[in-house]
Amino acid sequence: MASARAQAISGDAIRLRQGTSSPTVTPTQRQYTLEDDELQFAWLKRVLWRSLWTPYNYWTLAAICLLTEVVFVTIITVAIRFTEIDFQTYMQQVDVYQKGERTYDKISGDTGPCVYPAMHLYIYSFLSFVSEGGKKLVPAQIVFGGLYIVTQFLTMAIYKSARIPPIIMFPLLLSKRLHSIYVLRLFNDCWAVAIMYGSIWAMTKAHWGAASILYSLALGTKMNILLYAPAMAAIYLRALGLQRSAVEAAKVILIQILIGSPFLLHDPQAYLSSAFDLSRAFLYKWTVNWRFFDEQTFLSQGFARVLLLLHGLSIALWLFTRWTGIWKTGLRWIRIFSAPPSTTTMTQTEARIRQPSGPFIVTALFTCNLIGITFARSLHYQFYSWYAQQIPLLVYLTNLPNLIKIALPLAIELAWNTYPSTKQSSMLLFVSHILILFGLWRSKQDDETLDEVRPDEEAITKALLQSYESPSLRKEE
Repeated sequence: MASARAQAISGDAIRLRQGTSSPTVTPTQRQYTLEDDELQFAWLKRVLWRSLWTPYNYWTLAAICLLTEVVFVTIITVAIRFTEIDFQTYMQQVDVYQKGERTYDKISGDTGPCVYPAMHLYIYSFLSFVSEGGKKLVPAQIVFGGLYIVTQFLTMAIYKSARIPPIIMFPLLLSKRLHSIYVLRLFNDCWAVAIMYGSIWAMTKAHWGAASILYSLALGTKMNILLYAPAMAAIYLRALGLQRSAVEAAKVILIQILIGSPFLLHDPQAYLSSAFDLSRAFLYKWTVNWRFFDEQTFLSQGFARVLLLLHGLSIALWLFTRWTGIWKTGLRWIRIFSAPPSTTTMTQTEARIRQPSGPFIVTALFTCNLIGITFARSLHYQFYSWYAQQIPLLVYLTNLPNLIKIALPLAIELAWNTYPSTKQSSMLLFVSHILILFGLWRSKQDDETLDEVRPDEEAITKALLQSYESPSLRKEE
């Protein structure tokens, strides 16, 4: 009877068989109720919530994304025809360089002279070797496919350092234009961006020397990397103080001299005026961002000066009120962060926040880059690679309605995929950039005075879990 009682408690029924005086236990099947479905659904929701919104399975999802990208890149390389724009010109420039020409403004190809720093020639010398002078494109495409995967990995690592939930990685896979720039166009912008992302990741890990070297290598590939310089200066000043920051700046300059030394020793004026030409004119037919102005306005010096002024004012606004505490403490902020940490000029609170956090570093640098892109003299189609992988993070951090957050990346992608550009596509792109900057300003994600480093990553993970945990799921548990 004890066993029968136990079975009864566990849910089995006790029945008397007809013609017998002793009870026998006959198991009956438990009814499957709606409550069971709800419990299983709650468990599934919890698993998905933790996987997509907390760091627990970040690299598992990142690996899935990267493997998916390998498939995409392979299909694109095999199935879609290569489009020649500048690659053969790059090969011609390399050929002139390898024949011994060291006067930089004499190194040119079909579409024009070499207007990039010398790292461009070194990188494409390797690609010339791989592709047999540009005759075999598939090996070069494979190299660029690998570069694309590495760039995506670095982007995901930066997202992780910025404490961005894994779900924000998925939009990184969806850009048609970005795949084309890397695998079907073979532009040099891709190399500059990849090296710069390595520098940003090194900064988030406080490897300041390595970050400086990588930054200089990226700058030695293409000049657009200068767009990061204002935010980078504020970050270094806060992390290292004035003297050590000056040492790192000298390191960047020294590497630039070494990169350009074969040409600087021969004709420094020709090298500097070609590789770092700040007054370079652009063709109206290629502009993506200013088509809603007429050609005369686009080519005018007045328009160029207005854009430069807007760029400078925007950088100054963020520099003095977000990336540093100068707007609150004045020049005392510079004195505070120029002093050694052990001196009494720094309070305990100031010492705690001296080291910039990963989220602050990433947000400041990406915002600084976006400001430069928004007011750029002109954007060509390959320039999308300068910030395409930054858009999901920046949009996620904005203080904007969710519907607008979803619409902004789609609008930007649409604008960059409109060829040739139109007044409407250019206006759509410009308005999208302004909305992102406005949302970032409201969010204060890169406010230096609110930044606090939490070295305990486990505590960060728990805090994120509590932040993203669904209250309804906690009740169901």
